[in-house]
Amino acid sequence: MAEFDVKRVSTLEWAGIGAGVLAFIVSFFPWISVDLGGLAEAAGVDVTGSAWDAGFLAWFSVLLLLAVAVVVVLPHFGTDVPQRSMIWMIAAGVAFVFILLRWLTYGSTYDPQWGLFIGLVLALVSAGAGFLAYRANPSTSPQTGTAYGA
Repeated sequence: MAEFDVKRVSTLEWAGIGAGVLAFIVSFFPWISVDLGGLAEAAGVDVTGSAWDAGFLAWFSVLLLLAVAVVVVLPHFGTDVPQRSMIWMIAAGVAFVFILLRWLTYGSTYDPQWGLFIGLVLALVSAGAGFLAYRANPSTSPQTGTAYGA
């Protein structure tokens, strides 16, 4: 097994890794709130929910971004991932679309919260970094430690 060398990780790879890790952390913060018309405030009830409470499109997107982070870091541990940048770009793009759909499909009693918007931005950052990595090296078998776009 190869040893992980921080110096060999490119800026684009850090964007993909960081977006996945930060999306997982942000998934525990408010993504959704329920409007109960003042009833909840009077009773002192917390009516917000995390990505894990916001439905499949929210929590699956977080898992996709976390999986992207794993795919991006695997070559630095000696595991070759064929078409890594394409997998990265597509999976992060799907996560972005899913979070966007989750936002657009909230009913009238649900309101998006700041966690959803941060998750959306993180998915866009990861998808953009994946796209730039793909443009830099669209080969089917990137070498371990290749500095995409660096």
